[in-house]
Amino acid sequence: MRFVSVDNLKAGMIAGKPLFGDSGHILIQAGTTITEGFINKLKAMMYNGLYIDDAFSEGIEIESVVSHETRKRTAVLMHHLRGSAMKGNSNFFQSNMREITNVLNQMIDEIVKSSNSLVNIIDMKDFDSYTYQHSVNVCVLSCVIGLEYDMPRTRLNNLAIAAILHDIGKIFIDIDIINKPGKLTEEEMDIMKTHSSIGIEKLSLNKFLQYSVTSAILQHHERYDGSGYPFGKKGEEIPTEAQIIAMADVYDAITSKRAYALPIAPPKAYEYITGNSGIAFNPELIEIFARKIAPFPLGIQVRLSNGLTGIVCRNYEDNLLRPLIKLMPARENEEPRFLDMKNDTDSYNIIIENIVM
Repeated sequence: MRFVSVDNLKAGMIAGKPLFGDSGHILIQAGTTITEGFINKLKAMMYNGLYIDDAFSEGIEIESVVSHETRKRTAVLMHHLRGSAMKGNSNFFQSNMREITNVLNQMIDEIVKSSNSLVNIIDMKDFDSYTYQHSVNVCVLSCVIGLEYDMPRTRLNNLAIAAILHDIGKIFIDIDIINKPGKLTEEEMDIMKTHSSIGIEKLSLNKFLQYSVTSAILQHHERYDGSGYPFGKKGEEIPTEAQIIAMADVYDAITSKRAYALPIAPPKAYEYITGNSGIAFNPELIEIFARKIAPFPLGIQVRLSNGLTGIVCRNYEDNLLRPLIKLMPARENEEPRFLDMKNDTDSYNIIIENIVM
């Protein structure tokens, strides 16, 4: 299995994984033959691309820290929650709390069981709605980091609730500002910055939300160096939960296709996050991020400095920048060759120059 961007998809390719619409319905099943019409539809719906099965990528399995079914259930619940809130239901969260709590517990159970797995951000981009996909992805990323941070289960549960609701206030911001394709004006940015406090205000009727949840939602745009909002807090003044969500929020956002920005490739996004250690983000949390988030996800095609190309087929948690590469054959029917960038001493002078999307 390998990932192919929408621009490089070809009619006749075979889908390796399912894709979902924003209401949880399946747009395409695994094993389906891709048509030209479907490729155009994916482009219109702003998908990054699709995993395909072919002879060269045979045997490369994409591990998910959370199952597609659980992420789908969570996204569908967020869809219902958003709809309830937009209809003016002041108890929009309380009326969905039991279902959300149950599905988040399932999500955490799966993360605990797959604690040795690395996060493949591209594998998490299988919904056509950035709004619902983003909240779910931030929740998954936050829980992975929180578990590695050694948070007890009760604290992980609260982190998951805060992460899934971190942007709930954007429901109440003018949609033209949310979806504006260009840079926001200063006035529009000031309005956008109110979404955290609006979210807390709208959730205030729910007496079951603990302070650690509401404080994390309110402060997830604070930055480690004090440059964030709404209070300009810095360092350890910011709740750890808010610091974790902040990092997950930025990483998922910059790797997503949005109305005003194209996605950044995973290795560049990885470099951006880790490069902001001690600036935007807590260095201790960055260390966790750096060993749990794969800069070169499984199934991604890469170009090497020696001119060869191949597919990432294994990541090493102790050296994520030096994966095992299955090399593209130079001739038809050639036996597959592998380059182990971590363990093969002959490869030490070779680097990954870029990914081929």
